[in-house]
Amino acid sequence: MSYPHVFSPRPTTRRVSTAFAGLAVALVLGLTQIPVAQAKNDKAKGVGHSASQGQGGNSTGDRLEDEVIDEVLDGIFGEDERTIIERYAQSHGLKGKSLPPGIAKNVARGKPLPPGIAKRTLPADLSSRLPRLRAGLERIIVGDDVTIIEEGTRVVVDILKDVLRRG
Repeated sequence: MSYPHVFSPRPTTRRVSTAFAGLAVALVLGLTQIPVAQAKNDKAKGVGHSASQGQGGNSTGDRLEDEVIDEVLDGIFGEDERTIIERYAQSHGLKGKSLPPGIAKNVARGKPLPPGIAKRTLPADLSSRLPRLRAGLERIIVGDDVTIIEEGTRVVVDILKDVLRRG
């Protein structure tokens, strides 16, 4: 006896896109750890940084990670929304507050927001100018960014980075 409701012959688009997003993030995280592991091995062997070597950290890995995250999360916010929010922020003095670097990186990776994070809802008159979101999603201000989160899990679904940056 088969149970068609248990095993679908074809995955849904949502499952495929979620699986792709997870795979892409895992790949980026794996690739960014290679230079860190090599640096640890070099230090263990007595190889250190000389004055001429840069100590900028893993900037190439961070840039690659940010690019992939931007591609994975690209989909809900559009340029029209960025423009609406930026114009509103300029005319109404709406400004964000920078997040600590570790929390900002976790938010950018799409991880759930920590319980104590300072977040604000968008002003009602700004929300009314933006397209409606599907049920279960909410736009909030986190630091200098406007994010869309899943209400139940608090997982970040999309980000407009630095849209409220003080300039």
